[in-house]
Amino acid sequence: MHSSDHTHGGARDAGSDRPEAWPPAVFDAPLLRGLDERARREIAGAGRLRSLSPDEVAYRAGDAGDAFFVVASGRVALRATRRGDDRDTEVRTAAAGDVIGEEAVVGMSRRTTAVALAPSVLAEIPVHLFRRAAGRSGKAEIAERLERALRRSATRDLLSILAFTRDLDSDDVEILLDAVSHKHFERGQAIYRTGDPAAELWLIAEGMVQIQTEDGDRIHVRAYLTRGDFFGDVELDEGRCRAASAVASGATALLAVPSKTFAALARKHPDLIPRLRRITGEHHERQEAVIAGHARNHTAHIFRDLYRLQVARSLLVIDLETCARCGHCAWSCADVHGVSRLVRRGDKVRARVDDAEQAAQKEAPRSLLLPNSCQHCESPACMIECPTGAIGKDTGGEVFIRDALCTGCGACAKACPWENIAMAPRPAAAPRPGGAGFADIAVKCDLCRDYDGPACVKACPTGSIFRVNPAEEIADVRDLLGGARREQERAAAPRSGAALVAGSALAAAGLGAAGLLAHARGGARPGEGAAFSAGVAAAVGMALLLLYALPKRAGRWAWMRPRRRGDTAVEGGDAAPVKSRLRPHLTGHLAIGLVTAGLALAHAPWPRSGRPTLGAALHLVFWATAAAGAFTALAYRLAARRLARIERTAALPEDFSAARRELLDRFYREVSGRSDLVKKIVEKILVPYLQSPLGPIALLASGRGLREEERALRARIDAVLEGRGAERLAGLAELIRLAVELRALPAQRALLAALRGGLPAHIITFGVAAALLVLHAMTAASVPR
Repeated sequence: MHSSDHTHGGARDAGSDRPEAWPPAVFDAPLLRGLDERARREIAGAGRLRSLSPDEVAYRAGDAGDAFFVVASGRVALRATRRGDDRDTEVRTAAAGDVIGEEAVVGMSRRTTAVALAPSVLAEIPVHLFRRAAGRSGKAEIAERLERALRRSATRDLLSILAFTRDLDSDDVEILLDAVSHKHFERGQAIYRTGDPAAELWLIAEGMVQIQTEDGDRIHVRAYLTRGDFFGDVELDEGRCRAASAVASGATALLAVPSKTFAALARKHPDLIPRLRRITGEHHERQEAVIAGHARNHTAHIFRDLYRLQVARSLLVIDLETCARCGHCAWSCADVHGVSRLVRRGDKVRARVDDAEQAAQKEAPRSLLLPNSCQHCESPACMIECPTGAIGKDTGGEVFIRDALCTGCGACAKACPWENIAMAPRPAAAPRPGGAGFADIAVKCDLCRDYDGPACVKACPTGSIFRVNPAEEIADVRDLLGGARREQERAAAPRSGAALVAGSALAAAGLGAAGLLAHARGGARPGEGAAFSAGVAAAVGMALLLLYALPKRAGRWAWMRPRRRGDTAVEGGDAAPVKSRLRPHLTGHLAIGLVTAGLALAHAPWPRSGRPTLGAALHLVFWATAAAGAFTALAYRLAARRLARIERTAALPEDFSAARRELLDRFYREVSGRSDLVKKIVEKILVPYLQSPLGPIALLASGRGLREEERALRARIDAVLEGRGAERLAGLAELIRLAVELRALPAQRALLAALRGGLPAHIITFGVAAALLVLHAMTAASVPR
């Protein structure tokens, strides 16, 4: 657990305007000697002292940090797990006067876990405060010296936990410290390109690097490298140019080792590099197997933005194979916050998610939408860029915005790589910084921190939306990055729901069959005995069915509860995952509807007289609403799954109007400049294929997904060519992909219409049926028995 955080420093004595004095050991530390009195006062006034008991943790490896610490008293152990090890290694022990947590100076997350070995007191000094105080001391050379010392100390700790330095002696480490330089790269920035001269060995301190080769506009990923990995050594060793490109997948901090230093270490330790290459080679082979298998089987590549999945700690995903496209998630978010912080657009991927239902399906991958919603990153770029400190991160990992400090400058929105922060008009009741104007405010998902779980998750009627930690709960990401499986798997929706619906269907069939048989034999009359009781029960069933609309439409009071003090919003540890509260209502609605249909048959079969009566009208409308309800339930079950297989991205209804025109424009642009053979294939095969009026129906009937359909179409073309002209088929793969998307588009629209059209018909006919039922009951009550 984290330290108890007793704050001595920075507090003020009663009746005094001066901050409580810090222990002499803090400013007697070698690193801080030379600071003048003013700098010491500023640091003591704004910093703080933290008291730790034995075995208490000051910070953990991987935590974000913007401060370093000076040990005022006691002893603290720094522990870390080297790449390839299965247990912690004690990097060093810090005593009074020593500095720990220096990695904050170079903008890295914590490299080690700091654990108190005895009762200890740590002086916590924010980096920005230290720089300001040292700079104001009037001695720029002192501030520069302190900065260099902190950077060197942070680099030493980093090198000590890398597998690369495991067998190096202290002299070798000193050589590296003198030679290495810190380099920072932004998302998408090339570290080097194919063909560049090899001049450095690279060590990854923070972030992710993608090793890739380029084939025209296509990128082939060879490996993903993360914290602790090294690369660029093969070309250095062999004295040749770079064979592949290295690109930063996100904000990345690297250590560059000059070629001369690398060569000297390789000569001194001839077995070091080959041994490390064997370890990394095995890791890369496992990566390539995962990547190749995924790319071969799925159109939506989950590794397209692996960095996003690596840094996310609470990623919102929508299971498109069960999502009804009803929009209830966005509506519920708007109901809680005034404006929806969830946009149902984003990347579509195929992935295996850990839960009991997946285990039953042998971990079959599912189609997932990653909508625009804050993913609560491990090291949030928005928090770093916020000039007022309005963005914070709590102990549970939740990233949130303090309205009272937000000036609406938009720096956070610009910093977020995934555009998950928006600027919105500031509500009248929202606090304003200093009581000033500031008309706008930054808004993003805060996991409904005032409630016991995200509204979008709780209000989803099909339980299709949930939050995951990708590195632990998305199996493909975990396999690629070598992460640990989360011990508590995400619980699937109760399996008893299907059993309840099946049992209700059997009961309805039995009631209906018994009633029809009784009426056929003349032993039952609608206004008497068991048939009358069945009618009353059916009326009660109609009333219960009507109640389903209340929790669904009543708003947050029906499915949200205020959070208890001390709870955190981000799921983690042993906390039970948040589940939908409306899905059980939908299951109950289906079960009651089936039983009610059986009771209606038992009450009275279809009237035999041809006269238009109130009872006949009620029968007609009741079975119409039952048919609409059954159609909607089947669409939720079947159409959603089929739609997920034939859509490249999860389109909203308004996206379809321009989709065909855009696809056709791209198709004919791709034809331009291609070989005569490709143009002939387009004319004779692809154009008839995409213009076939029965093509969308054939695609639906085949059961194939987009990738399977592309393979089938390519096989058809290859059969015609019989191996001829293979060298003149450049661009054909893209044309096939566009032709398949064009064929799939009408099928997508039809399936989406099925998902969205049945419910309005069900609601309207149910309302009419309810009104007719009331009239029927009043008429029946007025008839003398």
